[in-house]
Amino acid sequence: MRLKTKILTLLFSALSFLYTEAQDIAAVWEAMPAHIMPSIGKNARLDMIDLYNAGMSAKAATFTGDTACLTAMGNNYLFLRTSRASTMQLMQIVDGKKLLYAIITTIEGPVANSHIDIYDEKWQPLEVKRFFPNINVADFLNLPKSKRKEREELLKKIPLHTIQYNMTDKTNDIIAIPSFLQTLDEETRKEIEPNFHKQIVLQWKGRKWKKQ
Repeated sequence: MRLKTKILTLLFSALSFLYTEAQDIAAVWEAMPAHIMPSIGKNARLDMIDLYNAGMSAKAATFTGDTACLTAMGNNYLFLRTSRASTMQLMQIVDGKKLLYAIITTIEGPVANSHIDIYDEKWQPLEVKRFFPNINVADFLNLPKSKRKEREELLKKIPLHTIQYNMTDKTNDIIAIPSFLQTLDEETRKEIEPNFHKQIVLQWKGRKWKKQ
């Protein structure tokens, strides 16, 4: 009986250790170094967090003359409109005994195009390809690779290779959306759109994201 109690105590301690490793996402955003988000100062971030928690419009002026707005904040996920044409998504991920911070920056002009950065718990940049697969326009084609000529012809009709990433607030998954289809004229888009997947789900598998 004593042995069982000791095992349960050790297990509880281990789980408690992992739990204390994670922070509330508001604290993570507050502690984000200025060089990662230079346009919004720490005091402005604190004000936005307080406003959001109070159920008010969580807006603040940025150093670039724009207005930022905190629109979603959970335990491990945050969505911020950083300007009229850009957004930032922040997610905290527990990777074993370590923490990862994933940041998706999206520029919305002329269409949405996203970039992902990954940091460790000390905000040191990590090599993205260790965690996130390379996604390109060809990955969205639903034609088999055996139809090489057809695939090549379709890809030639796409001048801008833009892809939008969206985090999911209830899981660590990321959704890739083929925003490049919006760069086409209506006739071309209707012609080739049926040959492309509407999205690609990248599931978090405990150590990295993998295509579903």
